[in-house]
Amino acid sequence: MMRRVRQVAVRLVGGSCLLLLFAAPVAAFVKLSGLVGVPRAGATGAWHPTQPPISLAGRWNVGWALNGRAPAAQQLKGLVLSGALTVTSPPTLIPAVLTSMPTTGWTLDNGATITTDSHGALVLRPLTHGRPSLPGQGQGWRGAYWLPLKTAHWQHYTLGVTVTNLGSAGSGGTATVVVGHTDTHLGYAASISATKITIQNQNGGHIFSGVLPAATSHRVGMTLTRQLTVTVDGSPVATFHTGNVQGGMGFGVWKATTDSNLPFFTNLWIRPN
Repeated sequence: MMRRVRQVAVRLVGGSCLLLLFAAPVAAFVKLSGLVGVPRAGATGAWHPTQPPISLAGRWNVGWALNGRAPAAQQLKGLVLSGALTVTSPPTLIPAVLTSMPTTGWTLDNGATITTDSHGALVLRPLTHGRPSLPGQGQGWRGAYWLPLKTAHWQHYTLGVTVTNLGSAGSGGTATVVVGHTDTHLGYAASISATKITIQNQNGGHIFSGVLPAATSHRVGMTLTRQLTVTVDGSPVATFHTGNVQGGMGFGVWKATTDSNLPFFTNLWIRPN
């Protein structure tokens, strides 16, 4: 009898030890897994998600990414291009008559914004090793577009501008006038040197070239309706059928070498047709 009691007691003690042996790891696992001690909503130390960078915003999370934050101009452009945002600000109407170079609203190719130089002239200096160039320096291309997002709907207008400081024939300084520019289309571009003109379509294709009377300054006119008409110094140069084209204006310069003349733009006027 006593022997059977001892056997039962040993079994009970062994079973208790076995339960204790498994109880400790299970409790540790539950605690480490976060199933125990999860902070209540609103409690001190509760988890708060971090906003994504604005540059990673998409249609599904743009509200979260912009909550309490205003995007910079280049970030806003990227959000619009990605479809995360739709431009809701009222578009800029074609001025009834614009007779001077705007002083603000210019966006460079790299997204930076600039103001015009004094005396109503737009001067675009190509960069030198990625930095703004001083007079007489710089080489390559530099372009600027006026309010590109707000003028994307423009159509049926005429632009006139004087391009000056073109230098002598072969100096390598060229100025470009653009109409119909948007973020998805380059626009129609007329490039002027002292003695030549070339015209490209809105996808960058070459559609015309011609010779001009040699001069250091030319007056360029571009009319965009359902066709494009280009004049130089008051004389018609070329006309092309375009269909329903929309977009705003832009200007650019090309310096073949650092010694090339730097063209600039003055006496701008725009009117609707």
